[in-house]
Amino acid sequence: MVLGSSVEVDSRRLSVKQVRELLENISTPRPELLSVLCGDPRVTVRRIAYRLLRQGGDMASNEEIFRDGEVRYLAGTDEAGRGALAGPLAAAAVMFAPGTVIEGVRDSKELLPDRREELYDKILSEAVSVSVSFVDPGLVDRWGVQLANLKALGDAVNGLDSNCQRVICDHFSLVGCSVPVFGIPQADATFQSVAAASIIAKVERDRVMRSLDARFPPYNFMENKGYGTEEHLQALVEYGPCEVHRRTFRGVLPEDEEISLWES
Repeated sequence: MVLGSSVEVDSRRLSVKQVRELLENISTPRPELLSVLCGDPRVTVRRIAYRLLRQGGDMASNEEIFRDGEVRYLAGTDEAGRGALAGPLAAAAVMFAPGTVIEGVRDSKELLPDRREELYDKILSEAVSVSVSFVDPGLVDRWGVQLANLKALGDAVNGLDSNCQRVICDHFSLVGCSVPVFGIPQADATFQSVAAASIIAKVERDRVMRSLDARFPPYNFMENKGYGTEEHLQALVEYGPCEVHRRTFRGVLPEDEEISLWES
């Protein structure tokens, strides 16, 4: 086995010193290896990996390590609404051509709503391909949030243009996709395409929640976007859940009330 090749590597079987020594002999570590190192349980090993991933100097340049060989078209994917009490879970995938840089793109959680809207339009105009997917709250309840999240991310990836050759996912590895997907923790803070996907997913989901506010005004989805604010939780006490609430999430139903998800 050669570290840095396409062969699967278990970095946990190597000491930190061995990881350093072996990386010194690799001019450009392969994405497969970096994905493994980013998921290593040791903080020191993860720091080594992130120094390599972020050596480009900016979020767009950091992606070049994934454009090795004949790989040119790289996408990023991320989700929004994972922890909300109501509304769908949204995911987006964004693919840029090499050399595309959009100033100001970063993790959507670090941006004000107006700035996200501005960047949303720029991303759509500059990207080679953008794909968005949703999983309804009823399916989030039936499948559980983790499976629903993976489903949304996978659907977004599979909806991209066929030119896509690789995908970086924020944290999660995905199976069953048409192209290789690399799960990198903190990817939304490292790679432009993943940060762009977080913006697209957030803006798209927020628009859905604003539309739901007109149908279900007591919960003020316009402001809280389905998340468990104090006002939202109080509305659940007064009115109970509506049809777009996730009934398996804590705080949606009274603690002494049980729900069967499998009744016909």
